[in-house]
Amino acid sequence: MIALQGTLQELQKQGLLDTIMYLCGVSGATWCMSALYKQGDWAEKMETVKQLICDALTKSTWSLPKAMQMLLEAAKDENYSLTDFWAYTIIYGMLHELDKSHLSEHRGAAESGNNPYPIYAAVDERSFCKATEYSPATWFEFTPHEASFLGYRASVPMELFGSEFKKGELKNQKEEKILSYLYGLWGSCIGSKEENERFIIELFHNFFKRKMKTSEPFRATADSSAVDLGRMLAKTSYDILHWKWGTTNNFLYKCSGVQAPELVNDKVVSLVDAGIAINCAYPLVLRPERKVQLILSFDYGPGDPFKTLKQAVTYCKDNCIPFPEVDEKLLEDTENPSDCYIFRGEGAPTVMHFPLFNKVNCPGYVTEWRILFTPVRFLYNEKDIHKLLHTASLNVSNNKDKILEEIKHIVARSRKKAGS
Repeated sequence: MIALQGTLQELQKQGLLDTIMYLCGVSGATWCMSALYKQGDWAEKMETVKQLICDALTKSTWSLPKAMQMLLEAAKDENYSLTDFWAYTIIYGMLHELDKSHLSEHRGAAESGNNPYPIYAAVDERSFCKATEYSPATWFEFTPHEASFLGYRASVPMELFGSEFKKGELKNQKEEKILSYLYGLWGSCIGSKEENERFIIELFHNFFKRKMKTSEPFRATADSSAVDLGRMLAKTSYDILHWKWGTTNNFLYKCSGVQAPELVNDKVVSLVDAGIAINCAYPLVLRPERKVQLILSFDYGPGDPFKTLKQAVTYCKDNCIPFPEVDEKLLEDTENPSDCYIFRGEGAPTVMHFPLFNKVNCPGYVTEWRILFTPVRFLYNEKDIHKLLHTASLNVSNNKDKILEEIKHIVARSRKKAGS
């Protein structure tokens, strides 16, 4: 979230943000994106938006009554899952905000022409377990306009995501999912099931231990009673036992013409953090109809800074999608990478890959900085936020000329083809 903010701020400062058509994100990057698009003209006031995000992460407060109220309300839905619990405890605790607005409300900011078009990723957990990360059937995308199964070219308007469909017809329209829930869905835990299960159980116990000890009341409503609390406790316990995440109504249920019997026979699907598949949004931007010619791949993941790039190569080979050849000899130094790698290919988009920490922006301290700014760190002070923002921005400012060269090269190539 923080690193993407630093990247975008520097792109805007260097006059490069206007060149970007799509802004695609997975996991924590989606939190930055959705925070930006609440500001319709965010591309024109990056300093203001940066301060809003910093203040939210460091100065806002967390309210147990608000979290409890959200959990009790969410548990009334038959599709309550650990995503709800995660969203209204952990994500709320990290972002210090319960955002009840909706992704569809960002349409104006997405259509203005001043901002890149935002695309958010998730994966269908059941498809992932059967088809792996390299199948488009695994991937699910969200935009302010649509929620879509990537592999089936099937979508519904964003405000109908979560509503009940059968045979392609709307049967029961439900209220659109709020952004805080989507934060939890897009940024659900991505480690091993065993470690996360242990973490969730400990959090669950501590959360309610604190509730019993605190004298801080939560606002009661007519339905807010021991029955509501019991329902939520029972459902959360069940979901921990069955490891139930991101459960939502399947809009392809009993839909004809979709060659996926297991999918169309499932009344619900389970959507989780796309980071468990490929921790970068390559499958979204590589949809052929998007005709992307240059990909700026800013990698913020832990560990091997080339893992997502290698996964993208495999994804494209498996699905016959044009992608430049990647010389893996250039990717051998994972502990001390350079700040920019460029891969070109005939009939394929050019890919510029930028590892977050590298021998240019933190020489001699790559490993230390990876440890300091680990993705599982829950709290950042303002000093560290600004340090990370600056580090991410250097990958843009130090490579501005290279990015401009690639843009000019692509424009010249396009003119040459048009002339011939």
